[in-house]
Amino acid sequence: ERGLAHGIRFRNEITTILDRDLRRLPNHELAEARARAVVALKAIRGAAPEVAEELVGIAEGTGCEVPDIVLRSGFELLKPVSDTGCSAVAARTKSGAIVAQNWDGLPSKHGDLALFLHFSPSGFQFALVASIGGLGFAGMNDRGLALVNTDLILGNSHDGIPSQVVRRLVMEMPDVSSAISRMASLQHMGGRSYLLADRTGNIATIEVSAKSGPNVLAPADIQVHTNNALLPVTRLEEDVAKLQGMYPSSAFRLAALQAAVVREGSRVDVDWVKRVLRDEMGTPDAVCKTASENEPTETAFSVVMDCHRGEMHIAAGKPSVNPYRKIVLPMACPQAVLSAESVQDQRQIFFEDAC
Repeated sequence: ERGLAHGIRFRNEITTILDRDLRRLPNHELAEARARAVVALKAIRGAAPEVAEELVGIAEGTGCEVPDIVLRSGFELLKPVSDTGCSAVAARTKSGAIVAQNWDGLPSKHGDLALFLHFSPSGFQFALVASIGGLGFAGMNDRGLALVNTDLILGNSHDGIPSQVVRRLVMEMPDVSSAISRMASLQHMGGRSYLLADRTGNIATIEVSAKSGPNVLAPADIQVHTNNALLPVTRLEEDVAKLQGMYPSSAFRLAALQAAVVREGSRVDVDWVKRVLRDEMGTPDAVCKTASENEPTETAFSVVMDCHRGEMHIAAGKPSVNPYRKIVLPMACPQAVLSAESVQDQRQIFFEDAC
């Protein structure tokens, strides 16, 4: 039902996007990608059967082939692997934890983005910024667990489940510890870093490799990441030449984030994180990124998630130009039991605030 509603609501947008992104491929490359998508869907059914059904529902709602919808949520199945770079922060605060990022993408694709709100019969489940027709990029669930992530360019790949499916499975977990355990049980297709935070104040950064699985960075009160591998085990796998070709700004953005931590690390709150993500020092290769001939991506959205308060602060486009909007998510209470009527009221209030 969820996938069907998604597909029907965005039928025109999804078909336009697929025409743009898939029909431009040579016939043999598209045929190979669709064959990989069929294999990936079998893996998704094994690890996340409800997510697999959601993908089938999106395809039904749009009238598109299922493998094409799988490719929409499985950029690892396509070549080049990705056209998104990101700058991310996770931090403990006096009252909880914050996780945030600037998501960079091609300006021509910024209009693909939307905030998706997911409900079950028992109430609100999670909110995810996602590309229309896809499963999701970054978000927070009703237990206050939040996730952002960045692309890593590693030399190894493996059959498995796409990273957008991993993110959806993480959104089912109550806290950072259980999310890490869930990641360890999955077969990852390639390199990616995940920054996690929860409402109890825990944070973690995990670098995932198809070869070595999830690798957790040493604990710290503030952790930052761009597209450079930071751990020795993942640095050994890093394709440095490809990294420089795809994300030449990554090292500059990492240095800027690290400098911000040294400069203001003891005063961490939502406003501090916003200042860090608005930083344009070194433009165009800045944390708040501008498209250039050298690297054509630009910050498409910025999100700051306060796990203790259950708040998402989202700016469309560059946060140096566009303001953040606060969206308060309905957090779960361990003892709460919602009636069907209260769920409907919750949906109506939340959607009116988020529109």
